[in-house]
Amino acid sequence: MKPSVFLIPIILLVFCATGLEAQIISGSSSSKRITAGKAPVVTKSVKAIPDLIIKNEEFLDPNKNNIINGNERSSIRFRIENLGAGTASKVHVKVSLKGREISGLSYLRTYQVGDIMGGETKEITIPVQGSRDLEFGTAEFKIEVLEELGFDAYPLEMKIMTRPFEPPRILITDAVFSTLTGGKVQLNAGIQLKVLLQNIGKGDAQDVKIRFNLPNPYCMFLGDTVAIYVGQLRSGETREFDFDFLATRRYAENTIPVQIFLNEAMGRYTRDTTVAVRLDQNVVAKNQVEFKPVIVLQGDIQIASLTSDVDKNIPRSNYKNPNRYALIIGNEEYSEYQTGMSTEVNVDFARSDAKVFRDYLINTLGFPEDNVYLLEDATAGSMGQKIDMITKLVTKIGSDAEVIFYYAGHGLPDEATRIPYLIPVDVTAGDLSRAIKLSSIYTKFSETGAKRVTIFLDACFSGGGRESGLLAARGVKIKPVEEFPTGNMIVFSATSGEQSALPNRKEKHGMFTYFVLKKLQESGGDITYGVLADYVRRNVSVESLKINQKEQDPTISTSPEIKDVWETWKLR
Repeated sequence: MKPSVFLIPIILLVFCATGLEAQIISGSSSSKRITAGKAPVVTKSVKAIPDLIIKNEEFLDPNKNNIINGNERSSIRFRIENLGAGTASKVHVKVSLKGREISGLSYLRTYQVGDIMGGETKEITIPVQGSRDLEFGTAEFKIEVLEELGFDAYPLEMKIMTRPFEPPRILITDAVFSTLTGGKVQLNAGIQLKVLLQNIGKGDAQDVKIRFNLPNPYCMFLGDTVAIYVGQLRSGETREFDFDFLATRRYAENTIPVQIFLNEAMGRYTRDTTVAVRLDQNVVAKNQVEFKPVIVLQGDIQIASLTSDVDKNIPRSNYKNPNRYALIIGNEEYSEYQTGMSTEVNVDFARSDAKVFRDYLINTLGFPEDNVYLLEDATAGSMGQKIDMITKLVTKIGSDAEVIFYYAGHGLPDEATRIPYLIPVDVTAGDLSRAIKLSSIYTKFSETGAKRVTIFLDACFSGGGRESGLLAARGVKIKPVEEFPTGNMIVFSATSGEQSALPNRKEKHGMFTYFVLKKLQESGGDITYGVLADYVRRNVSVESLKINQKEQDPTISTSPEIKDVWETWKLR
């Protein structure tokens, strides 16, 4: 059968249409390009032009170290301003990283801003978070502000370091019990516990809390300080807290425990602790505990303390010599006892000097506790009585006895004679009639017949004019008459000539006493007098210049009888 004649026109029509399309597309440059089957591009017009810029960019992180830390929520904040007259339509922010993604880092990748009118500014915050698995690196953020019609802002690029998660470690690094006036802990009397909280971990802690608890029903709180919200505690940072309490007369135990519970946001990086004070224990007075917050932001974290390093880890020895006796005096609080003098007369840390020196004698150098007599803020009467008592006691024992006399406090010379005196707390600089001559002390101890007498003087013996009063720096300016030891006597003095005996405020001790104790701590007391003398002279001289910017050169004096042998004598 022949094909229908009616099909021929249809085939020709299709062919012609195809050829027409090819002809138009491949025509001359003056021809308008139109693609069959597609709608033509609609050209838009604007009446006013928008002009977007990014400004005031900043990185916000809780610990302000400009690093994205693991397990830290931070953010990038900036402003978008439209400087143009036209409206920027359907603006959105696109955030990406140049290069590879960083493991453990998450951030908001798109942010819908909407329209920004001409002259309008909008603030944008992009959350950025590092997980606990965050790796070391540098996040190179590219932040694009895109507009519907292409009126985009120039991109913003930011480089921010990333650091892996480092946990905090929150604990109590020191605790000190005190009473209002010092002395012994008693039932039915207020006790204060001062604790030092520190983050010794490399990471910052959030939402830190501390809570005190007394487990015995006959112990109770004084005041409202039971639970405290601390908040953020940065790496190395310390905080100090006081907790007041007492035990009633029904309390039957020998020690009073205080439980301290700690917590932080993650609930994993704290350590609870229990501290206890013994009834009848001698403790410090409140005004003796000085502490200023410390923040260690770089390098190794140092463990903070409420007291000096020599106050802890005092070497202990089982050795006891029943023929060893000591009198220790720490005169600090002069202003309370004196009249007609300025209030700038106290000798900083003298009580602490005396008490810790006592601990070393008992624990390290073999002095029986009953043979060590301690006077704090001693009056003329009490100083005189105790000096007479111990010299008589040593005299009865005779050549088997060894005695140490330690004094921290003020020393002054008579203005006319330049004779040096020890100053009791109730003696004024204007009247030395009841002060104690240094030569008198030398004479009384040398006449005891003791095998060995050692005197430590953390004081100086010169004065500025009478109008200068007694200075807190233990300061003096008149060269006193030199007093010479007699018998088997060695004298360690804190200064030379007209110098001042100065404090070491960081260690909360006199400069001289601190280095005496430090050497006893390092050696366990197993050293000779010569080694101790060299160490104290060298370190006090150097550290006084570094810390106080003043010279202080300790001196060691001996009687002629022992000048060739004293350096070989052992302290223990």
